[in-house]
Amino acid sequence: MATKATACDLGSHSAKALVASAGKHGVKVLRFAAVQRGDDGVAPSLAGCGVPLGGAVCGLSGRDMMLRYSQVPPTPDWQLRNLMDLEIADLAQQSGGALSADYNLMPSQDAESGVDTVLLALAKDEALDRCQGEVAAAGGAVAAFVPNCTALYNCFLKCGPVEADAVVCLVHVGHQTIDVAIVKGTDLLFARNLSTGAKVFDDAIAGAFGVSERKAEALKKDLLDIDPANRGRHASGQAEKVALAATSAAGAITSAIQSSISFCKAQTKMADLRVDRVLLSGGGARLRGLRGFLREALRCPVEEFDPFANLDLSDLPPAEAELLASMRSEAVIALGLAVGRLDDSLYAIEILPEAARKAQRFRERTIWNIAAGVVVAAVLALEWSHGSKVVAAAQVAGSQLRRQIGAATAIQTDAEAQIAANKSERGLVEHLANQALVQHGLLRVSRAVAAHLPPQLWIEKIEASGGGAGGQRKRPAIVVEGAGKEVDGVQTSSVILAFKQAMQADPGMAGLEPTMVPIPTQDKSERFRITVELAKEAQ
Repeated sequence: MATKATACDLGSHSAKALVASAGKHGVKVLRFAAVQRGDDGVAPSLAGCGVPLGGAVCGLSGRDMMLRYSQVPPTPDWQLRNLMDLEIADLAQQSGGALSADYNLMPSQDAESGVDTVLLALAKDEALDRCQGEVAAAGGAVAAFVPNCTALYNCFLKCGPVEADAVVCLVHVGHQTIDVAIVKGTDLLFARNLSTGAKVFDDAIAGAFGVSERKAEALKKDLLDIDPANRGRHASGQAEKVALAATSAAGAITSAIQSSISFCKAQTKMADLRVDRVLLSGGGARLRGLRGFLREALRCPVEEFDPFANLDLSDLPPAEAELLASMRSEAVIALGLAVGRLDDSLYAIEILPEAARKAQRFRERTIWNIAAGVVVAAVLALEWSHGSKVVAAAQVAGSQLRRQIGAATAIQTDAEAQIAANKSERGLVEHLANQALVQHGLLRVSRAVAAHLPPQLWIEKIEASGGGAGGQRKRPAIVVEGAGKEVDGVQTSSVILAFKQAMQADPGMAGLEPTMVPIPTQDKSERFRITVELAKEAQ
């Protein structure tokens, strides 16, 4: 943060220069100068005023600058910078000339909206060159350009009567420009610059009286009074004619303010926004009756904005203090430009001239690229000095690693072969075990059948079932199918049941559980099927 700042407000009617400093007791105005422009719009050089203009911040307004608003999602600073660079390049192509620009985020009014509003200020390089030339002719140099409307906002924040949640419309009426800043509490809601100003009164009076602009300005200063309270009570017929001619021009000032308020409502999506008061500054603010006229049209209090009332002016030379006293309203923008440099917490938009942009790019990018190159070169030199040792060590380590990889590969190959052989042998063992189980079971069941088969019964079929591979494997079993007939009056069913029980009780059938089911027949014989499962589950 600077402790001293110089500001230049190069208006179309006068050029003002102001030097201010910041201390423990607030802002102090050190120097002030102003020169009036002639009919050709060229001001005498500020060099003769004695105010040093080195490193000055210069204001922009009217046709020299354009303000745009963009809605963007919350993004990192680097991504926002890329988006703005693309938009600036597109606007420069559309305008057909080189543009310089800067941007800043607007204070958020709705944290849940999911979008940020960016205020983008653009100026043609030819306008910047013109302003730099005027300051250079006075022996000075421009460090940065700032929109007058944001300077007006900063002046209000630093030196004005700020009230929490109060909506204030700041209006600076210059000769050919109007700068507007709408503020809620300390938040900037909307900023705008217009290419119209108090000159509309001169044009209206000149047209009504058929006189030159200089004569019309003299009539405006001497006779104009557009206060509705004084309507019909003019000092002369000429004064009344001047007031009538200027009334339509005053409507243009009113329309500029009203349209700015409407744009603010649309921009912020605050349809119920209501302005609590309007603070006027600039040379046009001192026109008789203008505040009363605006008060009636806008239906809210309209007051003069005098930020110098709260400042220390004791260090001003007497002649400059007297000049400032007569131009306090005109000097508001110059004060806002200066305090913006003195307080880093204020709203910052600074359009840099080409020389300053090159210096900034060098500081922010080139110098770091050079430093990075030096570091890389040092690292490369260090690596080269130790390169042979590193390469030799790497070759030894590589040879050891290749030997280890070869040994590990051989072990892996041998292990895979062993695993495959084990898998094949395990399958063979399982197959033989199943075959042995079935053959042994068939032998045990055949012996039991032969030992206990009564004469009333005969065996039709003995077979082995089950087996299989993988998920289709079934439990191995011996199935005995037979039939019987009644002999000597003994019921066949009883004989079959006794046969089954005798088989089950046979010592050779230990551990086996035969089950029997009848088989339906068409004749008088009875048929049966005895199933003997050889194991609980095939292995």
